[in-house]
Amino acid sequence: MQNYFLALVSVALLFTASVSPRANAAPQADSFYSPSTVFDPSVTTPEDFLGHGLGQKMVQNNMLTAYFRQLAAQSERVKYEVIAYSNENRPIVTLTITSPQNMANLAQIQANHMAIQTPKGKSTVSADMPVISWINFGVHGGEVSSTDSALPIAYHLAAAQGEEIDNLLKNSVILLTASFNPDGNNREATWNWQYSSNVTITDPNHALHGSPWPSGRTNHYWFDLNRQWMLQQQPEPVGWVSKFHQWRPNIVADFHEMRSYKSFYFHPGAPDRVHPLINDQAMQLLSDVVQGPRDFLDSEAQLYFNQESYDNFYLGKGATYPHLFGSLGILFEQASSAGLLDTPRGVLSFEDNIRTYYHVALALLENAAEKRQALLSFQQDFASNSAKMAAQDDIKAYIYSAPEDPVRLFHFNQLLTRNKIQIKPLTKDFAVNGKTFRKNEAFIVESKQANYRMLKGLFSKITTFENNTFYDVSGWTLPLAFGIDFEPLTRTRYKAGSAITVEFPTQQPPSRANVAYVFDWSHYNAPKVLNTLLQQGYLPRIATEPFKAQTDKGIQAFGRGSVIVPVLKQIGANANVNGENLYNIIQQAAIHDGVKAYALNSSHTTSIGMDLGSNSIDAVTLPKVALVIGPGMSPYQAGEVWHLLDKRMHMPVVLLDKSKLSSADLSAYTHLVMTDGKYSDISNSLQEKISTWVRKGGSLVGIGDGARWAGTKLLDIKVADIGKGKLASQSRIDYSNKAMVKAQVIIGGAVVAGDLDISHPLGYGYTRREIASQRSGLLAFEPPKNPYASVIKIAQNSLLSGYASAENQQQLAGKTSLVAERKGKGSVILFTDDPNFRGYFYGTEKLFLNSLFFSTLFTAP
Repeated sequence: MQNYFLALVSVALLFTASVSPRANAAPQADSFYSPSTVFDPSVTTPEDFLGHGLGQKMVQNNMLTAYFRQLAAQSERVKYEVIAYSNENRPIVTLTITSPQNMANLAQIQANHMAIQTPKGKSTVSADMPVISWINFGVHGGEVSSTDSALPIAYHLAAAQGEEIDNLLKNSVILLTASFNPDGNNREATWNWQYSSNVTITDPNHALHGSPWPSGRTNHYWFDLNRQWMLQQQPEPVGWVSKFHQWRPNIVADFHEMRSYKSFYFHPGAPDRVHPLINDQAMQLLSDVVQGPRDFLDSEAQLYFNQESYDNFYLGKGATYPHLFGSLGILFEQASSAGLLDTPRGVLSFEDNIRTYYHVALALLENAAEKRQALLSFQQDFASNSAKMAAQDDIKAYIYSAPEDPVRLFHFNQLLTRNKIQIKPLTKDFAVNGKTFRKNEAFIVESKQANYRMLKGLFSKITTFENNTFYDVSGWTLPLAFGIDFEPLTRTRYKAGSAITVEFPTQQPPSRANVAYVFDWSHYNAPKVLNTLLQQGYLPRIATEPFKAQTDKGIQAFGRGSVIVPVLKQIGANANVNGENLYNIIQQAAIHDGVKAYALNSSHTTSIGMDLGSNSIDAVTLPKVALVIGPGMSPYQAGEVWHLLDKRMHMPVVLLDKSKLSSADLSAYTHLVMTDGKYSDISNSLQEKISTWVRKGGSLVGIGDGARWAGTKLLDIKVADIGKGKLASQSRIDYSNKAMVKAQVIIGGAVVAGDLDISHPLGYGYTRREIASQRSGLLAFEPPKNPYASVIKIAQNSLLSGYASAENQQQLAGKTSLVAERKGKGSVILFTDDPNFRGYFYGTEKLFLNSLFFSTLFTAP
């Protein structure tokens, strides 16, 4: 890794030396920075390092990190640290900036700060305790002034001189992180350089002002990282959330951009759209802390707004997550410009945007330092108040398990620990609400723990709200998302052990088999192992009925979807297809993938009619998947599919641009995945081409809009008419109620219940019929004529968590959210709900994977 950074610095220095000095260096320096500020001449300015003025071109990520490294080398106020690496192996850099005296005592300052956040902490808020302020930039890589403003802010904190900066650094420890999303930032910067020109073009139609699909907003796998603070399914948020918990800063400021026609926004947001776990005092203190930015913007006659539009409800955003730990999350949004851009508000300047954020950030930091006693006391009181809330909660703990899938349970527990939730193992069987949770399989999380509010935020099912309008999803209850069986407990009669450290559930490999190996499909990584076997030329088979067999570990029961891998008759053209290599694969599956396999030494089983040569044990073929991407398609849903297959299952997936569908040879693929997006431009000839491919044996998997298109065009099944005509049925509605009425007729992101046919191949690996899915919108299908095609039927009173109106629930009840139909030799599989939502809906990912491996295991009636 050191060589990587040395290379970056070398590139940066070479680049700086090769670019001619900017023509307007002195004028910009005079206008950009405050004329009254004196800077240490030994510290390099951003303009001198870059070789161009701030805002003339977007700063490329390697130059940004190289400049930060140089600041740390030149200033004793600055410490450079890499806190994570992106998917493309770019560093995410945090600068710790404070006075030299504080820097020498940093470990003790950190320990004291964390100590005040325990309910019975021995440390108290002292008069000289510094405030901890964290400013972060570029979580959306395409929001260019966010990332670029980090350079002059860091320079100011490193090089400014005088009493004002000395007081700020004496009373503050400042964490500055840029870029949160270096891969997206690099995409956007590359486009910006590619289309930059000597002559300024302000026309919004100019290529510079609109980077191509998927734009720089998202990371490598096209995830919106600002929704990942709580979920942490990408390496970038895993790193920065870990850093957050090392310090638990008093303020966490998150700098963004919004549409170019808007003005300037910062928290607090809409007062009736705040999560109930965030108290009123936090919002009031937040309003006090942002007075500095208000004053600056007023001094420049810049228009802004607060307490409107944006909210603090979804707990997984950068400006909301900190509130669960006594920090104040603060969102800043300003109108976007990648250069000079004509807007309804006049010409918008990229350079001026950087300048604005430079001054806003400094004003915020200074205001936080002035209010440090109030902020530190609030954080100390927050810990005590959380302990009181936990003591008063009727729910004393949650109990949960997923014995059929230890790996999925591991990922759930891992996410809890990343969010600093303490977990204990159940040490005695416990029965509640007709369910029995087994010792050594189930776990307990108790309400009485330091991070009680985070625990409630993850486990609670909230279905009633003061305001039914949401900026993001309204429901995300984590056990439901992971398909974990759980129950709240109002008494503490359970028996639990000491808090655990979460470890991956490595399995003991089986003995060598004479006839076959078998593993259950319920294991999370079973598709990964099956894909490995198929790729290496083995001939595994799938049990379509449950059976029992004598194994090396005694008689075991196996469910539908279990994978049987014969030892013999595996030799083909590939010399590696042999019993020794097969055993190595099975060993690795147990040790590295947590898939528990068994050895069978006879083809005869203990189940009548289910010997290993049974007609109920079918062949399975290697999926060759093409994922439709490109302009008009949702990068979020496409990215979720790509990430699941590529990163988690190690399955190759061809990213096929939608514009190439007409010319592509679809016979090269077994599966075509079509996610949310625009389908109105698909021609009749292309529709017929896809239909012919399906009839000849291809499987089309549609999600969201892709399901709507395929259902109506390929299967001619009816989309359920839900929520239509509600506005028309009302003769008159006040325009001021438009947003509220709209919220009533949509579902903006709730967790809903369905009845899953676990006997259907798409339901293989599931042990319970009730399944929770993430629903955004009202898309559903009327039950198809084929009675076996409704794999998931939407439940009566389906809402589990979040908001959905009673009327919408009533209309959705009994409709179909997962359809599986044969068409000729192929299949069409339709998901109305996103089974891979934000990478954390582990409970429904198996449905999607089943649509790839088992798409032809079912037959038409």
